[in-house]
This record gives sequence, C-alpha cells and structure tokens, in this order.
Amino acid sequence: MKKNDYIIFFKRLLLAFSLLPLYRIVFYLFNLNYFSKISFSDLVIGFIYGFRFDLSMVLITNIFFIILSIIPYRSKIYSILLKLVFVFSNMAVAIVNVVDFEFFSFIGKKLTFDVFDMGSDIEAQAFQLIFYYWYLTLMCLFLFFFLWIYYPKKKKDIMYKKKISKHLAFISGFTILIFSFILIRGGVQMRSLSPKDAFIFDHYELGNLALNSGYTLVRSLGNKGVSNISYFETDQLAVNKIKKTRDFENKFKDNRYANKNIVLIILESFSMEYIKKGYAPFLDSLMSKSISFENSFANGRRSIEALPSILTGFPSVIGKPLSQSQYQSNEFISLPYILAKNNYSTHFFHGGKKGTMDFDSYVKSIGVDHYHALEDYPEQKHYDGHWGIFDHYYLEYFGNELDKIATPFFSTIFTLSSHQPYTIPKSISMSFPKGDLDIHESIGYVDYSLKRFFNQIKTKDWYSNTLFIITADHTQKLEDKSAISSLENYRVPIIFYMPGLDLIKPDVEKTVQHVDILPSVLDFLNIDRSNLLLFGASVFNSDPGVMFNFISGNYLYYKRPYFLEFNNENSSIFRLENEVITKENVKVHSDLFDELKAYIQYTNNGLKNNNIYKIDTDTTSQSP
Repeated sequence: MKKNDYIIFFKRLLLAFSLLPLYRIVFYLFNLNYFSKISFSDLVIGFIYGFRFDLSMVLITNIFFIILSIIPYRSKIYSILLKLVFVFSNMAVAIVNVVDFEFFSFIGKKLTFDVFDMGSDIEAQAFQLIFYYWYLTLMCLFLFFFLWIYYPKKKKDIMYKKKISKHLAFISGFTILIFSFILIRGGVQMRSLSPKDAFIFDHYELGNLALNSGYTLVRSLGNKGVSNISYFETDQLAVNKIKKTRDFENKFKDNRYANKNIVLIILESFSMEYIKKGYAPFLDSLMSKSISFENSFANGRRSIEALPSILTGFPSVIGKPLSQSQYQSNEFISLPYILAKNNYSTHFFHGGKKGTMDFDSYVKSIGVDHYHALEDYPEQKHYDGHWGIFDHYYLEYFGNELDKIATPFFSTIFTLSSHQPYTIPKSISMSFPKGDLDIHESIGYVDYSLKRFFNQIKTKDWYSNTLFIITADHTQKLEDKSAISSLENYRVPIIFYMPGLDLIKPDVEKTVQHVDILPSVLDFLNIDRSNLLLFGASVFNSDPGVMFNFISGNYLYYKRPYFLEFNNENSSIFRLENEVITKENVKVHSDLFDELKAYIQYTNNGLKNNNIYKIDTDTTSQSP
C-alpha cells in the first residue's frame, strides 16, 4: 500500500461517519413534538454526545471494509469489491436510520432486534409500507446513489508493489485494527459502551437523540426479546386484573415526613437465614426497632438484577438483567429521577472499581447525579485484593461523605465484602463465628461494619432526620434445604428504620419484595406516585403483597399462603401454612394463575411497545 491508499481509506470512513449526524438532524425534524420541551443548548449537547455512538457505529458497520482495505493488495476487481462492501454496509445502516424516522414515533425508543418479531407482518405489508412511506423510500434511494457516486476513489488504481515494506504494511494494518476495536467498544474502560450510556441527561429524550438506530439494533443482536402475550384480549384487561387484586394507595396523606433524607443500604449476598441463625446480631437488634417482614424477597438472583428492581420498581422477570437487555433504552421512571425532581441530591457509593457490574453507567442512566467508586476512595491500602474497599472502611467513608452532602439527600451504598471469596481484614479475621458455610464469617464482618457505621453517624445532625432502608441484592449459600427452595432462594431482609421514630407498623407477615421499596419511599415522603409500575405497592398500606420472579423458564408467584410455579407446559401450586407444604390442584386456583398471567402480559407487551407506563391510558397496546 502507498500513502495515497491510507488517505483514500480515511476519506471513505469519514464519508460514512458524516452521514450519521445527518441522520440525527433529520430524526430530530421528524420528531419535533417529542423534543419540544428541550432547550436548544441541551439539544446541542445531546447531538454532540451522539458522536461517541456514531464513531462506534461507523467502525462496526465498516469492519469488513476496514479488514479488506488494510490487506496489501490492489487490483481492479478488488477495488470493485471494496466499493460494493462499503456501499452496501453503509446502506444497511442508512435504511435502519431512515425507517426509524417514522417508526420511533410508534414505540418511543430506537430500533432493537425485537422488531423482527413482527417479521410476518412486515413481509405481508412490505409493498404497502414502501408506497405509503414513499418519502422514506426516496431518501433510501438518494442515499444509495450518493454513496455510490461520491465514494472516494483514486483516479487510477495502482497495483501493490513488493518493494513497499510488507512489515510496515502489516504494522500499520494491525494498528488500525487495534484502534478500531478500542473505538468500537467506546474506549479502554472496564465495560464497553452500550445504549444506556446515552441516558445520562436530565431529559430522557436526549438519550434517544444521542443514539443512532443502527447502533441500538446491532447492540441488541443475539438478545432474545420477550414474546408478545395475549392471555387477555387487551393489555388494558390485564392491567384491570392486576388493579383488582392490589392496593396501590398511599398510607401517608400529609407531609409529616416530607424532605426526610433517604439512605439505602444494599448488602451483598445477605439472606434472611443468616440473621435468623445469629450471624448478624446487630442487624437482628436493629430489626426489633424497625419495620421488617417475615416474608421479604429479592426480585432476582444477581447483583446486577437488584438495582432495576429496587431503583425503578421493575423485577428481573425477562431472563436477563434489564440493564443488559434490548430494553435498556426504554423509558423508566426511577426513584433517583423522581427525588431529584423534588430537590434531592442523589448519590451512589460502591467500593469497587468503576465499571464493576456496570453499576456506574446504569445508575447514571436512571438519574443518579454522583457516583462514588474505589477510584474516589482516599486510602487505596484498604483494598481487599479482589473486589474493592473492605466494608468497615468504606462504610466509615460513606458516613463522612454523607456529612458533606446538602440535605435532603438520597444516597445508596452497595457493600461488597460478603462476596466470594469473602475476604476479611487480617487484623480482625478471628473475631467472627466461622459457621458452617464459608460465607458465614464474612456475614459477621459485614454486620460488625454496619454496627460501626451506625455508631459513627448517630451524632450527626442529619441522622434523626433520615429514613434508612436496608436490604440485600440476593441470597447466597443456604443451610436449610426447604422443599420450596425456589422461594427461600429469594428471601432477603427488607428493613425500614428511622431513629427515634415509631413508624406505622403494617402486618409483619405481609409479602414484601424489592419492587415495593420505590413506592414505599414515595408514600413515606408523600410524593405523587400515580405514574408508577404496577409490580410494587407501599409497604405501609393494607396491600397483602406478592412476590413475582422468573428463573430457568419458570415464573414464580407467591401470594400468601399460595406459591405458584408457572410455564406454558407445566405448572404447580403449593399451599404454605404453619410450616406445612401441601400441593394443590392447579385448576381449582385458576384465578391466581390469571393474576400471574396478567403480570406477564403487562410486562412483555409493555416492554416490547415501550408503553408500560401508558397501558392504563392507551386504547390499544399494539404497535402498528
């Protein structure tokens, strides 16, 4: 290859790149009403931020073209091959973006791979759509001819000559590939760029402006979406079924607790069993002064599944974490977002590295203003050698940082020391019971860390003005082997504690799950919760509660005293009462299964159509 080959190569990539901001401009013009509340300066920022996704997309689209271009060989036929690969690769992206100019208005999110679930409908209506949206068809034809005619080329192709250093050509080509892959993943950070990284703005709409449809489609490849469900004739009927069985009312009708600080403590791998067996004596004593529940459950089995459940009220019931699914760019109304709108400062603390479990990008995408990680911690010598800062050090740091934050605040801390390999500081490693499981000693250490934390902060001015919510992301190893292990595997503490305040005591035997935390906080603060998901209800009201989960193709539904396991091929129901487990007849309890089916339809169709908050007001839930 000659110097001129590289110049032409970069001109071709520049041509492909230049089209993506153009698509963004046209997308904006097609959807002016959607962006009507966004200021011009914010639009400019969103537009510029989109260059990061454009750069990744242009390299993904042209990766085969790049590989073919750096091969040190040229001929007339080879040059034609390069042009064909370039034009048709970039035309595919052009068509996706042009189609989404209109399609976006139907589903309110950028295209993802689940659009192909409509394959038979699209095939049947293909010609009608082409003619109905004739202006989009003309745009595509124009772009094809534009790419074909203005494809940068040399006046005369020159054959590769052996006298040009093969070593230099190899090094140059290898360097181009390395930089291409780095830019495709968005940089050298721990986690690669993903669509949710676009939703870092105060206005959710700007995330959709920053993204390009080709990028969201490619990033959703291989992500199996949920299926359309029609257990009920309409999605509205499914919603009506849910509402008939739940109480979504607020308990607090006044502002007695308005503007109280909220501190959310999420413990790593902390089952209720550990507390009952005596490995967490401080937490056990705190529960006696708090609102806690016999039947409290996580809505997932992994740390990355806990945050959507707790912070957005969406349980992990689609087979993969929401933040890694093709629905990650759907609009969700989160607790941080709501509280920020009510003048709260929002913070998230985790002693692990930035990028760990994708926490940083996810919480930023749902409205958390300040993320604190291992890199921000002042004493790196407190690193445990595996995951991050030892809990007792990091909780002390957390307490000191809370003292600096303007009130009212919403601050979350996610601990880590009870994660495998369960590392404990050597100086206190013999202070806690070994127990029968390798996690037990670290549970004692985390409990000790919590005790130190509460002793540290009890003299702070903000302490008595703060509601503490303590839960765990999921369970871990258990000693008890219950006959209904699929229920016990989700049982975690959910504790509401406010120093010196005797909160209204609800039924301690009611069923509570992670998704109840969001509506409970809003109820406590007397903040409007009329536009929330229907999975959770305030723990303070009279709702008896349910648990809704999904694992290995089975939906799990617990509504005391009944526990359901459901899939379309095989289902079962058990009655759990006074430690006696009785298998019941499925047909006798068809109404309970209808409740579960209502949730499934509400979930799946609401995600696919990106209207899960609007189903109750929509006359139809079907995409065109």
